[in-house]
Amino acid sequence: MVKLSQCMIVKNEEKNIERALSWAKDIAYEQIVVDTGSTDRTVELAEQLGAKVYHFKWIDDFAAAKNYAINKATGDWIAILDADEFMLHEDAEKLIEVLNKVQEDEEIAEECDALSCQFINLDEKDNVISIENHQRFYRNRPYLRFKGKIHEAVVLVKKNISINDLRIFHTGYSKSAIIDKEKKERNLKMLRTEYEEDPDNPDIMHYLANVTTAIGTEKAKKEAEELHFKALRSDRTPKTMNRTLAYEFLIPRFIIQDRKDEAIMLCTQAINDLPSFIDNFYYRALLHNKKGEYTDALDDLYKCEDAILSKKANITTRILLPSQLPLFFQITVSAEGLLDKALYKKYSQAIKDTMKDNKNKEAIIGPFIRAMTWYGMPDDKVLSRLAEVYDVGNPNDLMFIARAAKESGVIEFTRNVLVLTGNLLGK
Repeated sequence: MVKLSQCMIVKNEEKNIERALSWAKDIAYEQIVVDTGSTDRTVELAEQLGAKVYHFKWIDDFAAAKNYAINKATGDWIAILDADEFMLHEDAEKLIEVLNKVQEDEEIAEECDALSCQFINLDEKDNVISIENHQRFYRNRPYLRFKGKIHEAVVLVKKNISINDLRIFHTGYSKSAIIDKEKKERNLKMLRTEYEEDPDNPDIMHYLANVTTAIGTEKAKKEAEELHFKALRSDRTPKTMNRTLAYEFLIPRFIIQDRKDEAIMLCTQAINDLPSFIDNFYYRALLHNKKGEYTDALDDLYKCEDAILSKKANITTRILLPSQLPLFFQITVSAEGLLDKALYKKYSQAIKDTMKDNKNKEAIIGPFIRAMTWYGMPDDKVLSRLAEVYDVGNPNDLMFIARAAKESGVIEFTRNVLVLTGNLLGK
């Protein structure tokens, strides 16, 4: 049997540490945890779970900390995942089978430095943001060490073998992780330093933009916009996840700011860049509808519908797979503009039926509210549409509508509905 050393560096990961260690418990020869200054129960829990715990003074250098962990490993192979990354039990068993097969073939074993697999980024609701291919498993060889103070990586000398049916899940892009003040300030400081040292690196630009966005001010968002644009124009191709997050930030921002032509151009760029992400077709259709270009809008909307019905839609689609109501709504807009009464009637009924079937599901209704407000529909018209299913004179129904809207980021509409609710309760 191959000996696998699981290594990780941690700080204040008491919420993640049990899952981070449990997935490898049955396959790891040893589990090594290097703590960089936790003030919670991370160290205590790791020791209770049987890990070897070491301490490393934080010096603003992820590579140094990870290399310290690797230096403690005695196995043939090293699995080095972060505390917010994990494998399912069946994938862990498959991993050890793959490592044993590699080990048994002397020629492959000699020429192989690393294994990579699917790396699935999840949001706070476990929806898939993006799927990439990352290295997380390395031969225990002295020359294989991390470089880079942040977003560190191992430079291989020999081959990497990609195992496409193995999966690692990553929760680090959840909302709670993004707004963690300590992590945000630490990462912002390190990324600004790294950007100064490597100003032409598009991935660093994207990383810095993502952290800057979390500050929340308009000035910070403007800086993030400039960084994302600069990265997308770079001669060097950024990672798929970084490009995806850039479009997800820029396109809605332009829609909300009513920068229609710029947004359409960006949607077209995103479609050419990432054609399997049907959200970008949806966004472009929304913009065509806002400009009165209803035939062009329908062309994009039918592509979205076909992708969903044929199950070809990429699982990273974040708008239309959770809720098809935005799609139905945009089709009714196009139909109304084209004076196609039959099409309008068909999809209006689809909206009503879907709302009835999902009346208590915020994740279905919220995107519909967002679609109507982004199109420019006034609040009273939005409520009138919702009144087909909800009693907008009932405070309980209004509170549900407010929660659904808030969950989808429609803050101004949420405030207005809460005021209306308060007025009703005041009576």
